[in-house]
Amino acid sequence: MKFDIMPVATEKQLYEIYETAVNVWHNYYKGIFSSEQISYMLELYQSVDAMRKQIAKGYIYYMLLADNELAGYLCIKLVNDHVFLERLYVKEEYRRQGLAKKTLSHIESIFKKPVLGYNHVKKIRLKVEKENRMAQDIYEHLGFNRIREENDDIGKGFVCRNYLMERRIGKDAGDGHGE
Repeated sequence: MKFDIMPVATEKQLYEIYETAVNVWHNYYKGIFSSEQISYMLELYQSVDAMRKQIAKGYIYYMLLADNELAGYLCIKLVNDHVFLERLYVKEEYRRQGLAKKTLSHIESIFKKPVLGYNHVKKIRLKVEKENRMAQDIYEHLGFNRIREENDDIGKGFVCRNYLMERRIGKDAGDGHGE
């Protein structure tokens, strides 16, 4: 399988990311959140308008391509000494093929290049829902450690109970199984 990561640059691509998010989130979070909370979070974080606002604040979206087909997406933001992995979602039919490992390697390759001025970036951080054991296992397998628990009030009475996880850039990313 040929794997590529392409920066999101057009409105059409934002709509493709949104359509992917709707499909993936309703499928993936079914047993973790209510359908009302999933719909609310999609509007809050993944609507085209929300993504435009995030991009204006420095978030960077990428499309994950497998054999030139949209297999998922990624969103990162540079924060002081680390890059925050806001979102990494892979369509169900592309899971367990090493895409998370390849994606992390791509992120690291960007932030390990001193010529780009990112040599101060030493870590990748992310949040994982405490009930999302599958994602926790994947990230732990890829070298992430739990730092602390966080409860994020996202509005309308909804709360996300997360683990903040972290991995030093350059740490072995495991063998990619389990994603």
